[in-house]
Amino acid sequence: MREVRIDRPSLRTRILLYGAVPLVLVGGMAVAYYHGPDALRRLVSPEHLAVHPDSQREFGLLESLQNAALLALAVVAAIGVRRKRVLLPRVVLWGLLLAGAFVLLEETDYGMHYAELFRGEPVTDEQPGWHNLHRVTYMDGVLHNVAKFGMLTFFGGFAIVFAGSRNATLRHLAPDRMSVLTILLVTGVQEWVWHLAETTPVTHGSLSGNGREIEFTELGMYGLALVYAVDLAFWRRAEETA
Repeated sequence: MREVRIDRPSLRTRILLYGAVPLVLVGGMAVAYYHGPDALRRLVSPEHLAVHPDSQREFGLLESLQNAALLALAVVAAIGVRRKRVLLPRVVLWGLLLAGAFVLLEETDYGMHYAELFRGEPVTDEQPGWHNLHRVTYMDGVLHNVAKFGMLTFFGGFAIVFAGSRNATLRHLAPDRMSVLTILLVTGVQEWVWHLAETTPVTHGSLSGNGREIEFTELGMYGLALVYAVDLAFWRRAEETA
């Protein structure tokens, strides 16, 4: 019979990972952008680089942390695939690896953002995002909503229902119920960001308008996926019991 052993960190560490870190990172970015001095706002999202206006924010701290989280997600998932011997966790980790790599490529326009920056020649209005699947197919909003629904379902509903399941497989795959704390905190910060966008607008900021403010939520969600990958790859293992 196969049993699941979960060697999670202490409750204090989990509160730090699922609560304090996302709140400080996402909330801190919002405070810096909307209430910080110009230099701090431009650190979060630059405004005067020699790139197309729609590409400016790609080189700020907010988007750079997103890319770092996605890269780390792919690396951790790859390590987990090599460590795991049970089929379903390997399948989930393969999914995280492919998803992390795909979203990272989409976020960086398959490297073209950096090529534009190093070339020093802004692209024309018709060109930004011309390699992004979600822009080429005009499905940016649809893909975002699908991803949001999937994250809420998995890290919210699935975690609450199955984290304590008697079924070893479901318990092995279910996210830590502390994931709900991250979702609540990030959602609350995002609602505050929408409020700030209306009451304290940054008129010329590269994160302002056209729904770009959603980047704050994306940082929190990418970070949550990364913590789950670490959890599944390193803190859980299936053992044969008599």
